[in-house]
Amino acid sequence: MKRNSGAAFLMLALCTLSLAAQHFPTNEDLRHTRGISNPVLSPDLKHVLVIVQDSTADGGGSHLWLLNTDGSAPRQLTFGEPAPAADAAGAAAAGGRRGGGMGERSAEYMPDGSAILFIARRGEKSQILRLPLEGGEAAPIKLEHAPVGGGPAALVDVTSYSIAPDGKTVAVIATDPQSPTRTREMREQKDVMWVEHNELEHRLYLMDSATWKAREVPTLKDMDSVTWSEDSAKLLVLTHAKLRDLGPSAIGTIVSAATPSEQTTVAGLPISARRVAWMHDGKRLVLFAKCDVDAPEGCADLFTFDLATGKLHNLTGGLKDSTLSPGTLYVADDDKSALVALNRGMHETVARIDLTTGEAKPYDLGMPVISGFRPDAKKQAWVYIASSSTVPASIHMTTSPEQKGKRLEQPELIPASWTAVASKPMSWKRAGFTVEGLLYLPPQAASGKVPMVVNVHGGPRGQFTDAYSPLTSLLLGQGWAVLVTNPRGSTGYGSAFEAANKNDMGNGDYLDIMMGVDEAIRTAPIDPTKLALIGYSYGGEMAGFVEGKTDRFKAIVSGAPVIDQFSEYGTESGSYGDRWYTGMPWRNFESAWRQSPLAYAKNAKTPFLLLQGQADTTDPEGQSKEMYRALRQEGVPVQMLLFPREDHGALGGNFAGRPSTEPWHGLIAREHMLKFIADGFAGTVEPNKP
Repeated sequence: MKRNSGAAFLMLALCTLSLAAQHFPTNEDLRHTRGISNPVLSPDLKHVLVIVQDSTADGGGSHLWLLNTDGSAPRQLTFGEPAPAADAAGAAAAGGRRGGGMGERSAEYMPDGSAILFIARRGEKSQILRLPLEGGEAAPIKLEHAPVGGGPAALVDVTSYSIAPDGKTVAVIATDPQSPTRTREMREQKDVMWVEHNELEHRLYLMDSATWKAREVPTLKDMDSVTWSEDSAKLLVLTHAKLRDLGPSAIGTIVSAATPSEQTTVAGLPISARRVAWMHDGKRLVLFAKCDVDAPEGCADLFTFDLATGKLHNLTGGLKDSTLSPGTLYVADDDKSALVALNRGMHETVARIDLTTGEAKPYDLGMPVISGFRPDAKKQAWVYIASSSTVPASIHMTTSPEQKGKRLEQPELIPASWTAVASKPMSWKRAGFTVEGLLYLPPQAASGKVPMVVNVHGGPRGQFTDAYSPLTSLLLGQGWAVLVTNPRGSTGYGSAFEAANKNDMGNGDYLDIMMGVDEAIRTAPIDPTKLALIGYSYGGEMAGFVEGKTDRFKAIVSGAPVIDQFSEYGTESGSYGDRWYTGMPWRNFESAWRQSPLAYAKNAKTPFLLLQGQADTTDPEGQSKEMYRALRQEGVPVQMLLFPREDHGALGGNFAGRPSTEPWHGLIAREHMLKFIADGFAGTVEPNKP
């Protein structure tokens, strides 16, 4: 009995220690999370190749790892260093990624399993590297081109590549090297840029995988994508005929792999075609293109296209309460169906689309959020990334998309000691739509009312899903409830819902969110006197609307917002997507101004914090400065932090608590945000300087 009592006491003590170790992450803790992406099955199904991004504290570099399907421990394959911050502009211009890890990316197995190809920045150029699996180091594959304007051949900057199904040829899209003349002019500060004239050409090359010698595909420029036919005999190349800012202009060209000069333009292909797959018969295509109904840029339907007749058939125009994501497209071997990514409400999964009737059959793989779904070449198995509100991203493998897969051993991304709170689904009806949200309650809510932070997603064509969020856990750790919503304009609810904020931003979507706030207060222990709102990108824009439309919040945080539709349209990197919502501002003056948060700044009262990346060309720095100046002159407490080197996506990742190549920006942004909200709840926000 004494032995049993002692064992029981020991077990109780261990459980108590384990529970005591559980904690919500601190702001510093978020510097130590890692990311995982892009799972690829090996041809023999023994391994899964993934990209793992180091934690911010470890530099944020991305590396190749191998997971083993037999359950054994994973191992790291590459140890490339992230590019220094000073190289950010050059890396971005060359097609590299800024803020998402500057190491290895776009990893693929050669079909025979002999090697892995991947892209990495080596020196000043992004190159394809080959890692032999029988042993040895990864070596760059040399690809050169003579610069336009003369000069010796020089390394090109590789943007992407695609391996033919038979493995004999690799199609490579790359950017020309800069000419010696232009290099000299820049060195001598004769560096004037003639807009739309000084850009470097993008070319397509076909490389023989036996010799790695390359042939340039003639006449084609400005490639968007390359898709191989099943027999590896030809490629479908999508190019664009005019500047993207002027609207879609896709042109499809079929190129002979044996004789690249043999090219046939595909007549009748939609100008909005985005992702294309060949059917196995080689006579038809399956593709994503813009929705037939009036909807914002990015809304996609799935089509079949007959190459002989030019007949285009929309399969999913009648799809209700869901939207498609063009990131996934795999045609079944019998050409009767295709697998696609499907967003439905707060969930994301894969669905089988019947290529005759368009009927969609979503699959339940055991988690609310499924991404990165991909089969091996023979479709014997599939891998995917799964997540929920309490489970960080994890790699799974299944032998059928109809069956939940097994979780593979992977590097730890989030410490097991971190506390996570299960989401509470909510819904409410307003103006003909059902709107959804997720509410997260901290432990303090069990004994009384708690403050609440409302988080607004980016977009407007964005979406909150029921996935794990480091930022949500951080906010919960402060004792605050968190509400996220998908107001009208969000994806995942059908094209009508997605289109419902046309010419109405800052009105219907704002009212959807505010009704969600009321619903949370009605159904949960929320203190209505302690509300805050945060958002990034479109979420930051909504924060601007909220600032001028209500005084219910004690603090508002706006990251990289749109504040003035006129100046945004004229200075952002691409305006075509915004045109659908507001029209050309000079033609729709009243509408554009009504949909500008700046129009309501005269009503502002709530303390307001702006977070802005200085390298942001999506929502440029001037947007935040306009709001800062307006609120400053209106006498509203306002603060602004500017982050050097950060572009739109990079600072957005830091805002959300994801890994970053900037060691301190995320910590500083979140630190200021937490203090600003706490001061708002306490009524102690620092006043403006006189």
